[in-house]
Amino acid sequence: MLKVFFSCIKNDLKTLQRKRADWIHPIIFFLVFISLFGIGLGFENQQLIAASPAIIWITFLLISLTTIDNLFKREQEEGTLTQLVLSPYPLWWLLLAKAVVFWLVACLPLILLMPLFGFIMQLEGSAIGGLWLSLLVGSPALTLLGMVGATLTTAMPRSGIFLALLLLPLYVPILILGESVVVQLLATESISFQLALLSALSVFALIGAPHAAAGALKAALDE
Repeated sequence: MLKVFFSCIKNDLKTLQRKRADWIHPIIFFLVFISLFGIGLGFENQQLIAASPAIIWITFLLISLTTIDNLFKREQEEGTLTQLVLSPYPLWWLLLAKAVVFWLVACLPLILLMPLFGFIMQLEGSAIGGLWLSLLVGSPALTLLGMVGATLTTAMPRSGIFLALLLLPLYVPILILGESVVVQLLATESISFQLALLSALSVFALIGAPHAAAGALKAALDE
């Protein structure tokens, strides 16, 4: 089982190496988006500094929403989604591997570059650390919930609109908790409660989302 899991990850990563735009575009979008806020409000503006955690988290969330729709795009174009469902291996296991690949390609580069983004937004070192930690802990939940949404809208035309409407209510609690981690740090207060809740959301998503996505994908292909 583990061999199949890592084989799926390896194959998907090899495919994405030939499509560098899929992981470069989110970085460029993120950099441009937060730079526009800085230019519009002024990089030395205290309002910008105070709003930076929310701006960065919202931008991260928007990138997740716009890129998760591509999770099964290659399989749809090649007509191999049915083969994925008919595979002798558990579907939820294969979908979890795809979620890991998405996180590695779409989320991890942004998280690693978060100190740069925080510096652009004039955040303090402790705030940048809290932002980095909150995204590291909360982003798996965004990815896994997004995968469920992507499977539910696989057969829909213009699925991006439906996907956004479906996922936004689920993403809002993660957004609030992630932002509050940085706000608490800036106020020199404990962040253990917020991080514990973010961790719990990611763990619950890890346990339930692959199975829910597998059921949703089977139902979508049966229609």
